[in-house]
Amino acid sequence: MTGLGQQIMALVRLTLADPRAAARRLLSLDVPMSARTGGLLLMAVASTFLMQVGFLILPPTEDPVAAFMMQSPLRTAAIQWLILAVSVLLIHRIGRAWGGRGSLTDTLLVVVWLQVIMLGVQLVQTVLLLVAPPFAGLVNLAGIILFFWLMTSFIAELHGFASRGAVMAGILLASFGLAMILVLLLIFFVGPEALGNV
Repeated sequence: MTGLGQQIMALVRLTLADPRAAARRLLSLDVPMSARTGGLLLMAVASTFLMQVGFLILPPTEDPVAAFMMQSPLRTAAIQWLILAVSVLLIHRIGRAWGGRGSLTDTLLVVVWLQVIMLGVQLVQTVLLLVAPPFAGLVNLAGIILFFWLMTSFIAELHGFASRGAVMAGILLASFGLAMILVLLLIFFVGPEALGNV
């Protein structure tokens, strides 16, 4: 394994053991802006690829949202990128509104790193769909818990917030508002039947 690979794996282990310390180390690195913006696009494409593989393994039957995403990988990647980009803006703007100190470029970096970790979870889930389908659901549940734990820790460190509980409450409120917007977009693009699976 190369030096860069060793650094990445060390950061992965630190992220799982102490996410706030991992965020501090990540933010101390001199990651070029091109790598941050390119990373966001790469994560959207990679996530879309694994999603499409999952659709091939377990095709959606009565889920119009999944069917909509399956029709066009390019469109799915664009939607994934847009969601990530909006997440970066929301984490930055809402955090700053509550007295946070995180910059937009650092917010972009932590969101990309969070997606790197979650891509690993998505990869494990995709493999389990092939070899042990019943366990894929458990990995999905664990992934959701991990996602919120890491996001809370990363945002707290990014903006200098002491209370992870307050950060989690803010994430849940913002997620609810974003979910309402997504529902409206799904109705617009897919139709009212999308609500049957939301």
